[in-house]
Amino acid sequence: MKKLLLVLVPLALFAQVKIDTVIRGLPSQYLGESFFIPELNKLYVIGVNQFLVLDCSTYQMKAQIPATTGLGHYSWNWRRQKLYIDCNPSPESTLVVDAAADSILGWLTVPDFMFTDAYLSDVDRLYVPGNETLYAFDCAGDTVAQRTLFPVPGHGTTTVSWDSVDSKLYVGGGARMGVYDYVADSFTKVMDVSSIPAHLRDAFVFNYSHHRGYLGPRQPEFSFAKVGIVDTELDTLLGVLPVSIGYGLYCQTAVDQRDGKVYIASTDGALATPDTLLIVDCATDSVLKKVEYEHSGYGALCVRWVPWSNRIYLSTDDWDSSHIVVLDCNTDSIIVPKLQLGHKVALDIQLDPVRERIFVIGADSGTIHVLCDTGYGIAEAKPSGPRPVAGLRLQMTSGGYEVRYSVPSPCRVDLSVYDLMGREVRRLVAEEQSAGQHCLVWNGTDRSGAEVARGVYFVRLDAAGSAEVKKAIVTR
Repeated sequence: MKKLLLVLVPLALFAQVKIDTVIRGLPSQYLGESFFIPELNKLYVIGVNQFLVLDCSTYQMKAQIPATTGLGHYSWNWRRQKLYIDCNPSPESTLVVDAAADSILGWLTVPDFMFTDAYLSDVDRLYVPGNETLYAFDCAGDTVAQRTLFPVPGHGTTTVSWDSVDSKLYVGGGARMGVYDYVADSFTKVMDVSSIPAHLRDAFVFNYSHHRGYLGPRQPEFSFAKVGIVDTELDTLLGVLPVSIGYGLYCQTAVDQRDGKVYIASTDGALATPDTLLIVDCATDSVLKKVEYEHSGYGALCVRWVPWSNRIYLSTDDWDSSHIVVLDCNTDSIIVPKLQLGHKVALDIQLDPVRERIFVIGADSGTIHVLCDTGYGIAEAKPSGPRPVAGLRLQMTSGGYEVRYSVPSPCRVDLSVYDLMGREVRRLVAEEQSAGQHCLVWNGTDRSGAEVARGVYFVRLDAAGSAEVKKAIVTR
């Protein structure tokens, strides 16, 4: 396997961001959408007629897997170590990869396949949209287990999104959005979303704590489109935000799950006016602030929320070079206005939450930049207000994590485990407790008793007017 040229630049600092490593010499001048698997420490990167597998412990290339162009969306089956990659070389639609062995297992075939699918870990199924049909694949054998027609003829099915908190799927098609009960295998409602003009629908992005879904276009065909707000408890369209996006919802939207804010890169396409990052409050559905960040006129190509530092990273669309802008979500102010990385536009940003790395893909020909945050202390929050006597402590054991804490006086104690998206995975304590030391064990399961996926979780303690958060890494 060809070795890559690594350029180590640990002293390259720009404000509070460090360029840790530059990986050069990848066997493709074009690098596109990517996917990082923390538990395998691998980065999958789209190249020309192939995708590349990078071992991120050594930054050496592990495999080159040939595939047709049109690669884009990834779904990760952590239970079976399978990676589903949408390719659409008709009639096949989705490439199935054994991520442990980096080998092709086969293809899923869906007639008139569209753009995004969704893997549901609680039922171990992959849902794929086709021509006015929603296909459910049993992931044990990757065979079709169920076909369900879209309830409104003539609107098709283009995308599917999983709301894992409210346990339902949203299936998009034209001016209608279907709400699907995947336990009963039936549609329960169809929403009219025609007030969000779009040739093709994109999948949702969610804010789980406020039960909000954000819906926009996937391919606005060089025009600019709006973003709608959906109440995911009542399944109603609440309104349309005053924004303009040109590359699709997944590219230009990031959700701060901790603080309940959505960041949308908006533009009007005019080179003389600045691009703007709109900050939306999920609780009030209102625009809190507008931050000008660039004057390219076309908006960001990629926006990502980094949970461990509570920052927004975005790559700008300035076809002469690649710039990264970094915003602090605590103050909603820009701390890195322009970090230049190369002479091409960075099409993707991927995150490693275990080792706290940011991968910037394709800022130069065949190049990946590895960035690190510096000068922060956000994810593992310091306690505010009166501090409990001994605070919150985690100790890994053979049975999971031992959780210890103390409270200064009898009070209400709330102790929960959250995932990286801000979703409550397991509530450990929710009651009045006596003063003094307390100890319990989280055995690595969710509220239903099922084992959680490998990855990073946060344990949050609220007691006696203070809050503490500690990181727990599940590695089984």
